[in-house]
Amino acid sequence: MVYKRMLLLSAVISLVGVLAGCGDKQPVPVTLPTTEAVQSASPQATAAQATAAPSEVQAAPTPSPSPTSAPTPVATPETKPTPTKTAAPITLPSVPKSNKLVMIDPGHQRVGNNAPEQVGPDTRETKAKVSSGTVGVRTKKPEYVLNLEVSLLLKAELARRGINVAMTRETHDVDISNKQRADMANEVGAALVVRIHADGDASASTKGFSVLYPSAAQPAVKPIAADSKQAAGFLLTGLQQATGQKGRGLSARDDLSGFNWSKVPVALVEIGFMTNPEEDELMSEAAYQQKLAVGIADGIEQFVNGK
Repeated sequence: MVYKRMLLLSAVISLVGVLAGCGDKQPVPVTLPTTEAVQSASPQATAAQATAAPSEVQAAPTPSPSPTSAPTPVATPETKPTPTKTAAPITLPSVPKSNKLVMIDPGHQRVGNNAPEQVGPDTRETKAKVSSGTVGVRTKKPEYVLNLEVSLLLKAELARRGINVAMTRETHDVDISNKQRADMANEVGAALVVRIHADGDASASTKGFSVLYPSAAQPAVKPIAADSKQAAGFLLTGLQQATGQKGRGLSARDDLSGFNWSKVPVALVEIGFMTNPEEDELMSEAAYQQKLAVGIADGIEQFVNGK
């Protein structure tokens, strides 16, 4: 390429010389380009210059995006996940056997109710719903009063031992039949019913406590007959030990409404004979009543602890 440029340059010089010889004009001095100039006119240099030259329309400089200021952190109270409370397995406290409910039934009431009541579900026989009981031959105290006096002492003694107690009555002015008293114990599922009574006889010499229990001869009481007899035995032993007396022993009965309607173990304590002058007075003595309460409580405690 340079070689061709040199040939072109020589041709130009020759042409200038010819023109000079044909006219009166002074020859125009021609400044020959130097080799360096020729070389600088090479396409490579021209391309470089074109590249370096700024374009006529310059694009507006793209503004550098200003750094986005980070948002000021807002103090957010830390929310800790509420721990899920896993329900602990419920372990029911084991109820001491002595805490089973014992129902005490102080026999009779101030005013008797002579309306007939069926003696039991397996018989058509009827008898008075409830009577007022006998009367002390010497103290003149009504039986319903004596029964409640001893029953309240028994309640206190059982409570002292931590045994739950319910009463069919705590006043004389009630009207509760013997069947209804049994129903009360059935409804609460008593572990044992202890009925408190005093006895009477045509002979003034008859005396001594005894314990009665339902006879298995009545079909309705067969499910509770064995337990009732066992409880009666414990009650008798407790009375014997507390009073130092032998008593009259145990007796099975099939004619008592309070037994025949019962669905829970039941026993009846005859604490003595109010028709016996000496025993009538003895049963009204506070110290002896306390002995009776302790002896009966001993029997109850032994029975409920064994169940």
